[in-house]
Amino acid sequence: MDYQIKTFAELTGVSERTLRYYHERGLLGPTVASNGYRTYSSQDADRLQLILMYRQLQFSLAEIQQLLALPPAERLERLANQREQLVKQQAALTATLAQLDATLQNQTGGIQMTDQTKFKQFKQQAVAENEQRYGQEVTTNYGKQAKQEADQHFLGLSEAQYATMQAAEDRLKTALQTYLDQPQLPSEAAQTAFEAHQTWLQTATPRYSLAMHRGLAAMYVADERFTAYYTKLIGDQRAAEALQTIIEYYAIEA
Repeated sequence: MDYQIKTFAELTGVSERTLRYYHERGLLGPTVASNGYRTYSSQDADRLQLILMYRQLQFSLAEIQQLLALPPAERLERLANQREQLVKQQAALTATLAQLDATLQNQTGGIQMTDQTKFKQFKQQAVAENEQRYGQEVTTNYGKQAKQEADQHFLGLSEAQYATMQAAEDRLKTALQTYLDQPQLPSEAAQTAFEAHQTWLQTATPRYSLAMHRGLAAMYVADERFTAYYTKLIGDQRAAEALQTIIEYYAIEA
């Protein structure tokens, strides 16, 4: 079925101005008559629906233009991947809401939470976030079984172990900030930073080794997501590179 621009705008809820802009950008390709009138087909409706879906998924117009240029099978794969990520986010949000409700009950004298329950959701959320951010890389570098073991180990951490990890991260933050004020190896600040990071890993993972420690350090610099994490944690863009330098210095076989 064919539509004039006014009818198409009413059908889709997209303004005529936006439709013209999408045409100018090459996102839509209506038929243009000699008098300049645009005519839109059902195929244009399919394409616009896809554009609106990408916009809802927070893609820029430039990114959408690249996606629309892909073969249909690859576009479908990208959409399926986006759906998978949304399902994970939805599950995490649902779990967080349940934890919040339980916390409200616990704090207002309703249903009391056990000590194990108080921290279970936080650990599950951390595993879910790590899966979303780094799951593929960890699986590729260390194998699916090793990753599953690490996830199960983390979920099984006691309250005391979880507190140990948090305290280790606090020590790492303080020590690395001190080191960056005066980068020097060896130094007390550098050794403290290394030992704090080592404690965190030994507590969080079931198969710690110095070689694994060095491998992770390389990822901190090579992967911008790790770099951004340590930049935010320490408040210094040099943090990830400094931590790698420290680990390379101290994580050596005896």
